[in-house]
Amino acid sequence: MPFSYREFFFGGRTFCCCVPVRIGVIIMSLLGIVVAGVLSIVLWFEVASTPDMTSGERAGFIVAGLVETLLFVVSSLGFVGAIVRKQLFVQLYAYFLYVHFLLNIGVAGYLLYLVTHFSANATTEACQDTIQNKQAQSQCTGFLKVAEEVYLVVAATVLLVELYVALVVTRYLNQLQNEKRSARGLRLENEEAFGLVLKAKVRYSALPDERDQSQTPVYSSYGPDFDPYEEIHTPIRKERRLSEDSEIQHDEEEVSGDGFRTHSRISLEEQGQTDPAGDRAADDSENTHNKLPTGLSFPALRLPVDSEFPKYTLSDHTPGLTTPGL
Repeated sequence: MPFSYREFFFGGRTFCCCVPVRIGVIIMSLLGIVVAGVLSIVLWFEVASTPDMTSGERAGFIVAGLVETLLFVVSSLGFVGAIVRKQLFVQLYAYFLYVHFLLNIGVAGYLLYLVTHFSANATTEACQDTIQNKQAQSQCTGFLKVAEEVYLVVAATVLLVELYVALVVTRYLNQLQNEKRSARGLRLENEEAFGLVLKAKVRYSALPDERDQSQTPVYSSYGPDFDPYEEIHTPIRKERRLSEDSEIQHDEEEVSGDGFRTHSRISLEEQGQTDPAGDRAADDSENTHNKLPTGLSFPALRLPVDSEFPKYTLSDHTPGLTTPGL
């Protein structure tokens, strides 16, 4: 794999050789909260308690107070984001650190200009014009140069530390993005494996459907629904339709010239039991037998008197067969 400066600066997972970047973000954001909070308090106190400042000085203190206040707020977001692994909070913290680093470069350049200008004026006025001893003049000039060099070292150290903090926060931000990207890819693979997401590898073009969709029925039946209880319910429904006027077919037979007679009546006549009392008993037994399921009985059939019609026997049609008693 070829060497990559981007991977070297922003792709690491540790800082200071062995400390994880997440721990580093937590520590640095906590230090940023303390330092920015103290500086913002001092700057706003100077603006409020020093009324004799010039307009330029007051504007500079107000801008510095706003910047440090924003740094305090963003450092708090970065601290919370590093603890709960919130990518948005860490991203805001990282971006503002770069903005603050650029602002500090401008402030350091301006202060360097002031220190250099002050050192030149102090060398001329305080060391050469005021001090007459050559050795003392050289000592005064050397002291001013050392102060200028100390400022340069301090400013460079602060800028480098702030840049390194921004790099560490960027490493942790990239680590969070890679972890979320890997988790998302794993989740999609699992969903595809279980068939929850259809893979759209090949897409076919579809012709427009010119049919009138308003005329298409929403549901078309393929026939009556199957009712497993239909054969059981049907006899019950038929029994419930019976009434007093219902006509029930009985076991009766038409006899030529004599009308309709039941089988039991014909059997009794063949045996010679044709007395009225027996007829009434047979009719009562038939009425008792022909009861409706609902408890209703149909009226008994009214038969003609025996004397009005000739007797019908099997002997009339069967040769050699005689009926006793006739």
